Amino acid sequence: MNFSKEMAKLKTNKIAPIYLILGTESYLNRIARETFIHSILKKDEIDLNLGIYDMEEVPLGVALEDAESVPFFGDRRLVIVDRPIFLTGDKGKPKFEHDIKWFENYLIKPSATTIFVIFAPYEKLDDRKKISKLLKKNAVIIETPILSEKEMRSYLKTTIENEEFKISPEAFELFIQLTDAKLSVAMSELPKLLLYGQENKYITKDAVSELITKSLEQNIFSLNDYVLKKKVGLALELYHDLLLQKEDPIKINAIMTSQFRLLLQVKILEKRGYQQGDIAKILKVHPYRIKLSIQHMRPFSKKVLADAYNGLIETEYRLKTGQGEKNMQFELFVLQFARNYSIG
Repeated sequence: MNFSKEMAKLKTNKIAPIYLILGTESYLNRIARETFIHSILKKDEIDLNLGIYDMEEVPLGVALEDAESVPFFGDRRLVIVDRPIFLTGDKGKPKFEHDIKWFENYLIKPSATTIFVIFAPYEKLDDRKKISKLLKKNAVIIETPILSEKEMRSYLKTTIENEEFKISPEAFELFIQLTDAKLSVAMSELPKLLLYGQENKYITKDAVSELITKSLEQNIFSLNDYVLKKKVGLALELYHDLLLQKEDPIKINAIMTSQFRLLLQVKILEKRGYQQGDIAKILKVHPYRIKLSIQHMRPFSKKVLADAYNGLIETEYRLKTGQGEKNMQFELFVLQFARNYSIG
């Protein structure tokens, strides 16, 4: 990935006329946008020489017309084009007729005073299209893909070190878990940890646990763990906490069922010899979720997972058909499961 290298070039004024930012990592896309704006334009030039155009809201010709205009009271213009759906294989009917011929001509002979930046938040472009090939030939391509868990960990560690902070191994692992190994989530949460640990420049596991809010899905992951390990008291305590947070019993049950379905699918595929990466591709699930699921399901037999899943299906039926008091249905499921099944 050439992201850091190209961002460094921008900051040292090594700037090309056309860029293609290709990828779906929202954090890297945001950093790239901010870097382009503040590296190319002075603060008092932004209002006059920055144009941002969403191709799902305006025709391409509007952006091209701006790109061919001379700068106002400055040396350069910056034109940003967002969501160029016409570069993909999307079959939907566009809102506008985009002037592709004009764009082709611009790519061959771009304005000497404009930096033209295309943000394509897609995994790939349709390389069968002439315009996509021409763009890739004439633009500097900066890739912003969703990072692998290994890449995400490396980026996060480097960021923490650059802030002259240290983090305990236990705190780092918990931080990865609570942010689902997603860079955009982790980077939005990190400032809280840096502010909290400012005095000692150290991030502890307690700080992560206290400051990083668990999502509903993460709470329910813990809930399922308690259920499988027959920790009835902890399961009921967490369930009641979720009810106090105004979470709906039907929604809780639905997410639990979905997570158990994933555990069961992972169990079956691993038994058939599939590796973690293959399972993620087959199920179209983030690899880190598959990693956690493998760790989670291994102590349990396929039968135990299937019985828990089927028990939740029955609970959902009772919830939706009004059989008994809503909040009691989960408790009945937990007690019955704990009585009938053991680990293994």
